[in-house]
Amino acid sequence: MPSLRDAQLGFAAALAGDATAQATLFGADARVTARLAIYRGNGRANYRNALAATFPVVLRLVGAPFFHAAVDAFVAAQPSIAGDLNLYGDRFGAFLTTYGPAIALPYLPDIARLEWAIDEANRAADVPHVPDAVLAALAVAPPERLPEARLVLDPSCRLVVSPYPLLRIWRANQADRDGDEPIALDEGGGALLVRRDPPGVVLVPLAAGDAAWLAALANGDALGVAIDAALAADVAFDLGATLRSHIAEGTIVAIAA
Repeated sequence: MPSLRDAQLGFAAALAGDATAQATLFGADARVTARLAIYRGNGRANYRNALAATFPVVLRLVGAPFFHAAVDAFVAAQPSIAGDLNLYGDRFGAFLTTYGPAIALPYLPDIARLEWAIDEANRAADVPHVPDAVLAALAVAPPERLPEARLVLDPSCRLVVSPYPLLRIWRANQADRDGDEPIALDEGGGALLVRRDPPGVVLVPLAAGDAAWLAALANGDALGVAIDAALAADVAFDLGATLRSHIAEGTIVAIAA
C-alpha cells in the first residue's frame, strides 16, 4: 500500500491527467475516469476565475479563449503551492514572456505585472499616514546624518517599469471604456508608482529621477544612495520637491530607526 504522501502525489498526478498514476491508484475503472474529469474541470474553472479576477485587463485584451488557454498552460507549468488562490499569479507576467501565443503581444507581460502590483497593493497592510511627523523627524535629524537615513515606503507601494504606454493601455481597458482607443506601442513607456490611498489604488506616472529614487528606497538603500541613483537618471532631480510630495501623498510613511 502506498504511503499517504505517495497517494496524494499520485492523486494530484492523476487529476492532472497522468493515466499511469490513475491506473496505479484506481485501476481501469471508467467511473473513476469520469469523476476525475469532473474534479479536473472544476479545478481548471477555479484557476481561470481566480486569475480573471486578478488580471481583468489581460483578459479583456486577449479574450476569454486565449486567456483560459494561457491560464491552463500556466497552471500546468507552475502550479500553485498555496491553498489560497488569491495569492497565486505573481509569476504570470514572467510566464507570458515565454508563452508562444503571446509573443506577438510584447506589452502583455508588463500589463500582467501591473495588474499583479495592483492586486498586491489592494492586499497590503494598513499603516498610519502622518506626514507632519515624518517631516518633523527629518527636520530634527542632524544634517550630516541625513544621507544615512532610510525612508520607509507605504507597504502598498509597487514600481512597474515598461517601455510600453502601460497606463494608457490599462485606462483604455477599464470596464467604463470601450477599449477602442488607438494607442501606439512605440509612443514611449516609463515608470508607474502603484499605491493604495483611502479611496483606492492609484497609478502615478514617475519621472526618471523619481523612479530611480523610489526604487532605491524600496530596495532599502539609504537616502544618500537613493539621491545618487536619482541624479544619475536625471541631473535635474529636485530632492526637496520630490520628498515633500511623496511624504504628503503617503508614499513615504516613516523614517527607519
